[in-house]
Amino acid sequence: MEENKLPLENLVYSEAAMLELLGIGRETLDTLRLEKGLPFVRLTSRARIYLADEVLGWLKRAARTASEAP
Repeated sequence: MEENKLPLENLVYSEAAMLELLGIGRETLDTLRLEKGLPFVRLTSRARIYLADEVLGWLKRAARTASEAP
């Protein structure tokens, strides 16, 4: 099994970190998560985290879809 060399903080983002990283507001993040399928992990009923590799994959798929649109 290959060992991941990156620190955990480079692999997992808090909701606040996602807002800052993407430069969006909470309502937009909620829309992306609830309506557009942005992947997340629910820790409690109010706490969520975002796995960097899953978010990056989702963004890449969304970019391809947008570029294919007329």
